[in-house]
Amino acid sequence: MDTIISIIVPIYNAEKFLASCIDSILSQTFKNFELLLIDDGSQDSSLSICQKYQQNDNRITVFHKNNEGVTAARKYGVEKAKGEYISFVDADDIIPENSLALLYKEHDNADMVIGNFIEVMPHYSKKNKLYSPQVGRFNGIDYISLQLENKLYHAPWGKIIRKNCFNDDIFRGEDLIMNIKLGLNIKDIKIVNTIVYYYMIRPSSCMQSRKPTLEYEKMFDRFLMLILKRNKLDTKLKKSILSQRIDALTGLLTEKIHLDKNDTFVKMIYSQLKISSFDMRQILLKTCLSHPSIFNILYRVYRKLSSITT
Repeated sequence: MDTIISIIVPIYNAEKFLASCIDSILSQTFKNFELLLIDDGSQDSSLSICQKYQQNDNRITVFHKNNEGVTAARKYGVEKAKGEYISFVDADDIIPENSLALLYKEHDNADMVIGNFIEVMPHYSKKNKLYSPQVGRFNGIDYISLQLENKLYHAPWGKIIRKNCFNDDIFRGEDLIMNIKLGLNIKDIKIVNTIVYYYMIRPSSCMQSRKPTLEYEKMFDRFLMLILKRNKLDTKLKKSILSQRIDALTGLLTEKIHLDKNDTFVKMIYSQLKISSFDMRQILLKTCLSHPSIFNILYRVYRKLSSITT
């Protein structure tokens, strides 16, 4: 029988959590899968852990390569995969035992099926957080719009993706760029409100997160617009592009990064904001760029109102 799903786990120094991750995959009620463990030059015992599991389950294949980063490890895994669909799992996360069964049951010949996830915070006093996705059937342009408007998570996990939707160019850039490139290749996407992934929030995750800068956001925007213009989508997705830019500048303000309204990039976005719109994000950003000292107060009010209305 041909393999239906190839599960790819990129691994780098994940010895503390790797066994839990692999155990959750091997306990799947859906059995027709292969598990590709891609050790990306780990310096700890991750490789030996993988090799022990491989000895006991013929669905597992272990690959060891020089360290090139998680994106290169995922690309390597896709190249080696034999399944009709690809599914990614991070080495420090776990999936519920019916994850693959639920996703494949819903596929209905779609190119991609996306499920819901829960943020699990084992080392924090905060409650686990449930993500609420858009639900329905979408085409590739809809998918790009949802990604730009931050209405759909950017992570590659929590979904199954038809293998023939991937090419080498997909893996150049961070997760949002990867999703936009996938949207250009995918015709049919199905999004379901079913829990298929547990995203584990750990202290190391917080320490390793990238700190935003205005220069990075400007570079990212140039790269994004290059892709969209090349595919003649910059006009069609004008509203979604503005939404992504609002998120970028608001994110910088939350990190207490000063934004000069005379900066060309900031000025361009500021000119597109409409205080008369019913979009609270536009009102918040335009007001705060004009009066930066009141950002913290307005942002707290905005978050409170957002939690009430969602």
